[in-house]
Amino acid sequence: MPPTIPPPQVRWVMWAAMTGSIFLYLILVRFGFIAAPDPGTVEKPVSDGGVSRPVILTAIGLVNAVASMAIRIVVKSVRDQQGRRVTPAWIFPAFVVALALAESPAVFGFILGLQGEDPKSMMLLFGIALVAMLANNPASFFAKADDDA
Repeated sequence: MPPTIPPPQVRWVMWAAMTGSIFLYLILVRFGFIAAPDPGTVEKPVSDGGVSRPVILTAIGLVNAVASMAIRIVVKSVRDQQGRRVTPAWIFPAFVVALALAESPAVFGFILGLQGEDPKSMMLLFGIALVAMLANNPASFFAKADDDA
């Protein structure tokens, strides 16, 4: 029995909404709609020489983005016994998980922005999320089963 997959319009709307959320987070933080607390009023913890929060969140965001693209590669590499590409029954749940993982670096960037961290680390996370979302667009994720490209 072939897998039940929502129509292409549904997949594109989901993808566009998740991609749009990256830009929404960026606009909210960068253009002051949601302002970080004043640096003078918030007591920052004294660093003991460990790894900073932006470095940790950037590493986790990068791992999540790579994992989201790996899911797409796994889905596209499923083959039958004759070596022909097939669409697995779990392709749509895999697509949803890949989108969630791809968006997570933007959420981390939003968190850093809310905490008043360096804009460079925040922008890096937004960029990672955008690249991951572009790589997981529905046209590349739901390639036709008879494509051998």
